Amino acid sequence: MKSQLEKYTPQGPKGSWLSGNLMAYRKDPLQFLTDLQRDYGGVAKIRLGPQQMYVLYDSELLKELLITKQEHFVKLKAFQEARLFVGDGVATSTGEKHKRVRRLIQPHFTRAHIQTYAGQMADIVEGELNRWETGQRRSLTDDISNITFAIIAKTLFSLEGDEYARAIREPYETINRMCAERMRQLAAMPLFVPTAKNRAYKDSLQSLDRAVYAILKERKLNPAIGEGDLLSVLIAAKDENGRGMTDQELRDELMIMFIAGHETSANALSWAFSFILRQPEVEQKLYEEWDRVLQGARPTAENYMQLTYTQNVIWEAMRLRAPTFFTGRSAIRDVELGPLRVKKGQSVLFSPFAIHQNPAYFPDPQAFLPERFENDLLKRIPQFAYMPFGGGPRGCIGNHFAMLEMVIVLTMIGQRYRIRLTPGHPPIEMEPLLTLRPKNGIEIVVDRANG
Repeated sequence: MKSQLEKYTPQGPKGSWLSGNLMAYRKDPLQFLTDLQRDYGGVAKIRLGPQQMYVLYDSELLKELLITKQEHFVKLKAFQEARLFVGDGVATSTGEKHKRVRRLIQPHFTRAHIQTYAGQMADIVEGELNRWETGQRRSLTDDISNITFAIIAKTLFSLEGDEYARAIREPYETINRMCAERMRQLAAMPLFVPTAKNRAYKDSLQSLDRAVYAILKERKLNPAIGEGDLLSVLIAAKDENGRGMTDQELRDELMIMFIAGHETSANALSWAFSFILRQPEVEQKLYEEWDRVLQGARPTAENYMQLTYTQNVIWEAMRLRAPTFFTGRSAIRDVELGPLRVKKGQSVLFSPFAIHQNPAYFPDPQAFLPERFENDLLKRIPQFAYMPFGGGPRGCIGNHFAMLEMVIVLTMIGQRYRIRLTPGHPPIEMEPLLTLRPKNGIEIVVDRANG
């Protein structure tokens, strides 16, 4: 679809004189962002409190923002709140620091290296499924989160055991909700004010720090534990002056890998199951593919590429429920994007969730249709019409890891068990926190073993 932006003057909803469009955004972020695309096309102008921002939906403008003019921007200033706990790691750092850390991490996320993780991934899934019993009621969202966390912990950091998951995930749940709430406020209460919420927030931040620093301490005392894993590479890394990473820097990298690496995959898988469980024809096509390709064996890196329908189910789940539902950049100098004049310090937002609803590229956009990804759809639409993993130099470094992981998890659960939503299960609603997750989780009954 050819861009019409050269003829377009950005406009947007008026909002209130004090908070602008902030209240509409806070009431329903997903609907607000989707309505902007419907009502204003390729770019909309909004105001959140005193700050005027642009929201981009046009693929050509997004390409300028994320690739051709990316050096004029840094990660969105609004996400400074999240840096309280994820720190200044590869996902949040800028400039030379970002490039250096990404170079260190990149070898562990090449396609060839990721394939070496497939066996460990499958072992972890199998171990988790051994706890399931026919007739049980289970929280599918919790189970999947357990699996994806264990996969990150084992493959990248050689960590095993539930104690690591509890020590990190329990405080993260508090932080996730409170951080999302603070980011949507016109003026969040300073953390030094001793309110009950602030105390809970700070206590959780401290718990998270204790857990991660304990991991670092143990590894430094026992460096042979995970020789060759990502953590050992980070600890051994030296810059051009022979300086290694500080404990704070190591902590930040572990934090972003733990949180981003398991949360987004767990959410995407949960959403995939939410659609599969309500569409028997999709479930049947998955069973047919698994029987044909795997013949009872578990998935491997070698047969991953043959599981095309399984991959398409995941692609379609991430289209309708993009794990990162919105993000953005802040300009570090005045810059032009197409017809837009973006001033230094001004923010530019984009919403993969809303962009994926564009009927020009995805006819009947609210329908769950994995078949739409057949025949190289992603090569036939603009680069930034579909972006579940972001894009450009700051795109998700773990996209191939995540896809292999999600295919293995989805396939192994489906091979071993037939699962159903619990009787009378309420509608599965969206909850936009720092990522997009199923509100109140998904409860299932392990109906019967397959086969």
